[in-house]
Amino acid sequence: MKSLFLVVSLIFLLVMSLAARASYPEFFGASYSTTAIGNQANLDPNDPSNNYYVPATLGFSDKVNILMQATTTVTEFKPMSNITITNSTNSRNDPTTGNVQNKYPKFYGGGVHFALPIGYEHLGTLGVSVFMPIGNLMETNSGNPFLPEYVMYHSRYQRTSIYVNFSRKWSDDLSWSLGSIVGFQASADVKTNLSLNGAAYGSWGQARSKIAPSLGLIASVLKKNDQSKYYFTYQQEMKSNLHAIVAGEVNNPSLALFESGFDSMIFYDPHTFRIGSSYKFSEFGSAELFGAVEYQMWSSYKPPTIYISKIGGVIVSSGNYEKIKIKDTINPRLGLKIDLTDRWSTGLGLGYRMSPLDGDFSGSGNSIDSNTYILSTGLQYRIVIWSKDVNLGTSLEYQQLEKKHVEKTTGQENGSAGPKIGAGGYDIDGYVLAASFGIKFNF
Repeated sequence: MKSLFLVVSLIFLLVMSLAARASYPEFFGASYSTTAIGNQANLDPNDPSNNYYVPATLGFSDKVNILMQATTTVTEFKPMSNITITNSTNSRNDPTTGNVQNKYPKFYGGGVHFALPIGYEHLGTLGVSVFMPIGNLMETNSGNPFLPEYVMYHSRYQRTSIYVNFSRKWSDDLSWSLGSIVGFQASADVKTNLSLNGAAYGSWGQARSKIAPSLGLIASVLKKNDQSKYYFTYQQEMKSNLHAIVAGEVNNPSLALFESGFDSMIFYDPHTFRIGSSYKFSEFGSAELFGAVEYQMWSSYKPPTIYISKIGGVIVSSGNYEKIKIKDTINPRLGLKIDLTDRWSTGLGLGYRMSPLDGDFSGSGNSIDSNTYILSTGLQYRIVIWSKDVNLGTSLEYQQLEKKHVEKTTGQENGSAGPKIGAGGYDIDGYVLAASFGIKFNF
């Protein structure tokens, strides 16, 4: 039977390679210029990365704007020592203790933003933003199904995401936009016939998979005057579900039939309501203050843990012990941009990300997260090539997780006597560093 489960696991891993995760800009900013002021819109009509935050901004520009950047992200979480790592929910043996290192690999990604005027009389602007892992079209990791997992960092932002918007200037001081975030839904159907050693003929299999796009609404409006700008953006939730059915039999000799379903929510972007503004200090002429607040609705979120259900045959369904509590979040942002000279500018940003996972994590399940304090900065340099503006920029962001101690309640997840996985106590603690470098062209 171990061979049977091994084969089914390998099949599902192949299917999972087609799936994706959640977007990068939600956590670390859409570009070096927006990261530098605290992961919010800079409201420059000639900066196409505003297509993510406030697409209506682009309606005030009649130029072709292109921004490209590379990013890297490093996580550093505190190891967890001498906690329970097995009990009767995932092992036949007595409960054992061990260490969880929480060593996640570095992430390397890229982003490309386009803003293209449409029509000779500027009927509007088409904005396109693409975020992707470098070296992969898509990447996924469901995480360990039992041990503590920082689910917002291990399995959320390492995926390709696309944002497409049309923006139009309504008047000299008002613009609007309408567009979509593009997601994916994946499904697969796998049939196998497995022959063991000594069989008269070999194993065979048949597989069918499908990835279908799904769309979520994005709408925004921007109002401006000589010194200030005000905006509102709504982004609909986007989730990617994977469903696969694996069926077959083990024969020669005949051992078992199996038919199981595999389900996972690979990524989830919440309903997001974003309001913000900027104020330019005309008395100084070299500084601009930015502020924004995001309200996010997380009620449909699920961890990316794989759930195996029994449809028929001998396979036993997964134990569903993940008992997370979800809450909506409010995330404020504050930023300052200063023009040091006519070529050099710098930015400073502060932010706070409220965790959507509620509670003290003392019960069943080991999806963990905590509130995060954000500090960011950046530097830009403007040059002119053939009378066209070219901007070089870089940014650095530091995220500090709010420390929280976890103590598990007594009793195993399945109700048996003994310690829960994670028992012995551990700290949720660590930080994240994100850096980017990019270039922007205006034609």
